[in-house]
Amino acid sequence: MSADDRDLRGRFAALRDEDAAGVPPFRSLRAGPRERRVPFALAAAGLAAVVVVTLLVATGPRRSLSDDAAIAQARALSTWTAPTDDFLRLSGLEIPNSVPNLSLTSLALPESTTAATNPGDSR
Repeated sequence: MSADDRDLRGRFAALRDEDAAGVPPFRSLRAGPRERRVPFALAAAGLAAVVVVTLLVATGPRRSLSDDAAIAQARALSTWTAPTDDFLRLSGLEIPNSVPNLSLTSLALPESTTAATNPGDSR
């Protein structure tokens, strides 16, 4: 073995030792992850914040509209059209408002007046 080979082996051994220093023992990996518990104070503060926000939303000021104002608002909403509705209007394309009905009476089938004359022919 030459000196270059011994030097290369020594360098790789140093790299293995450096990597092995940062690896946890195998038994700790088999045991599974450690439980991380949320401190009680943090959980209580989060729950309190949720309760406060819920109460503020539930008991907040209510706007009540008069009947006339509600009707006026409904009329304004019913006449609103999206700005992109013009993109949906195509010239010459009409979208039907009903579902097509396909029945035997709506199909015009050609009537056959001649019978098959050859033994292998069919109608």
